[in-house]
Amino acid sequence: MSAGRRWRAEGAPAEDSVRPHVLWLPPAEVIDYFRQVREVLAPYEDIVAPVADDDLHWTIQGALSHDYADERVGPRQLKDAAEALRIDLAEQEPFTIDIGPVSLSRSAILARVWPHDASSNPPLHLNLRVRAGLANAGLVLPEATETYFPHMSAAYGKVDTHYLNQMDRADALASSLLRRARHHVTVRVKSVWLVMETQHPDRHAYTFERIQELPLGR
Repeated sequence: MSAGRRWRAEGAPAEDSVRPHVLWLPPAEVIDYFRQVREVLAPYEDIVAPVADDDLHWTIQGALSHDYADERVGPRQLKDAAEALRIDLAEQEPFTIDIGPVSLSRSAILARVWPHDASSNPPLHLNLRVRAGLANAGLVLPEATETYFPHMSAAYGKVDTHYLNQMDRADALASSLLRRARHHVTVRVKSVWLVMETQHPDRHAYTFERIQELPLGR
């Protein structure tokens, strides 16, 4: 993970590596899909770190580790966030998504999350509702620098594959994904989770503690 992606600044407390997030956590059929992708990734673990089953997730929205009062987010703030999110998500009906196929980006192996019905965009609507709920609870959201890009990560990069000595490996991995991982999986989104997520730059990984499951709809 590059310095620009790290949550904790040099010399800052270790707790700064922990932030509240709202995640969608995959059911068994999606976990099976990513296990198949990991088989393709296995020969390339010198350049990528596959995501473990228990760590798979789709990030709906994250917040910073301190609230607007500059207090570190703890049980009180999480309780307020869960209550605010429950209100906002009552207006979001469950929906169907397609996940995949996977592709190689500069920093990860990504599976795009697509609306199953192309005439609407419920992943974006879900993101907007979650952003509103977190903000209403007094949590500070990172500044949005680009259009919301719903995805799940199958692996995180260990090295910058744009360096000349790694480009051949990256090209071989991209070719393998094109040949062997062009499928997708369709699944219903019925709930999301409020979690405390920890970034582990040394392990090229993210883990999380589940706080509260939040159903969609009334």
